[in-house]
Amino acid sequence: MENNSKVVKAARIAERDAASRPADDDVFDRIVRQGPLTDMWRLTLWGNFYCEPIFAELAENFDVTRDEFNVLYSLASCGSLLAKNVCEVTGRPKNSISRAVNSLVERKMIKRKTNAYDRRESPLVLNESGLRLYERVLPVAVARQTLMLKALNDKDRRELDRILEKLMSAKHEW
Repeated sequence: MENNSKVVKAARIAERDAASRPADDDVFDRIVRQGPLTDMWRLTLWGNFYCEPIFAELAENFDVTRDEFNVLYSLASCGSLLAKNVCEVTGRPKNSISRAVNSLVERKMIKRKTNAYDRRESPLVLNESGLRLYERVLPVAVARQTLMLKALNDKDRRELDRILEKLMSAKHEW
């Protein structure tokens, strides 16, 4: 009997605690819309909802990690780059990009060239197989971008571009 009363008491405490917890919408509002870091949370959440599904799909369907994609995208966009350039443009840690570069070199997706003027630097370039992989994974990212921005009309999209450009132009201050 004593065990049964302990179970009932624990159930009542759990019910009371559940009733006093804020609903999901309340939690969202308190953190994302009412706190002192609303911009940070909104940008972070939007970025997470935007990017994480892309990277999960790339990993699952193409065996490409986030940082491998970052390297492929950077090289496809700019041609030959140093790993440090990829770090600078993506904001990703050196060790993460280094692992991605090593993996892509091993898989023969990219190659390291020797800089005749400074042998400490190894410019990276896409191989044909790396370019083919990039061309296969890019539509996944483009489709997600289209989905995430479909709530915006043309005017909103231009305004978002203007604001993002302004924010990114200030990156040297970070």
